[in-house]
Amino acid sequence: MKRGFKGLLLLVLAILSVATLGAQAVAEKQEIKVLILDMFEVGENKGDFAGEFQHFYEAYLDGAESYLVSKMPLTLYVNEQGVAGCIAGMGKAQAASSLTAILSDPRFDCTNTYILVSGCSGMSPERGTLGDVVWANELVDFDLGHGWMESDKSSKDDGTFLRSEGYDRPGYIKLNKALAQWAYDLTSDVALSDDSAAAAYRATYGPEEALEKPAVRIGVSLTGDNYWHGPGSSARADEITAAYGAGTYMVTQMEDNAFGVVAMNYDLLDRLLVCRDVVNYDQPSSGQTVRESLGASSGAFSMGMKNGFAVSRVVVDEIIANWDTYKTRIPSAN
Repeated sequence: MKRGFKGLLLLVLAILSVATLGAQAVAEKQEIKVLILDMFEVGENKGDFAGEFQHFYEAYLDGAESYLVSKMPLTLYVNEQGVAGCIAGMGKAQAASSLTAILSDPRFDCTNTYILVSGCSGMSPERGTLGDVVWANELVDFDLGHGWMESDKSSKDDGTFLRSEGYDRPGYIKLNKALAQWAYDLTSDVALSDDSAAAAYRATYGPEEALEKPAVRIGVSLTGDNYWHGPGSSARADEITAAYGAGTYMVTQMEDNAFGVVAMNYDLLDRLLVCRDVVNYDQPSSGQTVRESLGASSGAFSMGMKNGFAVSRVVVDEIIANWDTYKTRIPSAN
């Protein structure tokens, strides 16, 4: 009886030990409260000419714990307050791979993570101006669907794009509009930088919107792996967003739908925020060719990096300061 009891006791202790180790492993997961995704950096992460990541790194992640994620290579930095950030890469393939690798890494607890995409973009001169910052409320993919050249149109009534419902899930993504509106309301009065070189470049464009001072706006973000440029492509972008019944596109970029699909896959779409700063117009002025416009400096790059960071950090700081509330209750516009 004593031997049997002793054996049973040892078995119970072994089970409890395994359970305790398992509980410790779960408890040791690094909780990520806000995940900041930028697409590139110009040089180093701090101290030199700033690309998309540097301002965030210097403010939140300098000296933070770093993790090598997958073999991409992808380095994720996570500070003690639960703010994480990385350079996710440019284009849809890199963007989707990076976010998937992070969200599936067993070292991190991303159950309640807010994903913040912050990066540069283009804009039609009829929609806004250099230095604007736009919160996205819808994402549209420029590439998915059936398309043809303008010269191949069979009649004047034909467009150049045919929507295919099989592509709808990645092609047209409705973000949490209440969250996007909350972010816009929170940041609409943030003071934005301007630049004399950007002002001079603006003056070469005709539309009144192109001549305005930088402001915070809200609208559709259009994703295309191809860095398209020109009024014809802009018109096609309008055609594509109309085919989905989406709003007017405000900014153009190369990653947002990829991030949106991954966020859907991990049940985090309601916590996805997309903030894009405008560093170029998506078409030339009347005195330029497309190639000249692509090669020109708008004077807005550094200004855009500063403005995108200034707006994004307000949201990051608000979420972290009120994490006990926002962990389980997603903020929304009043």
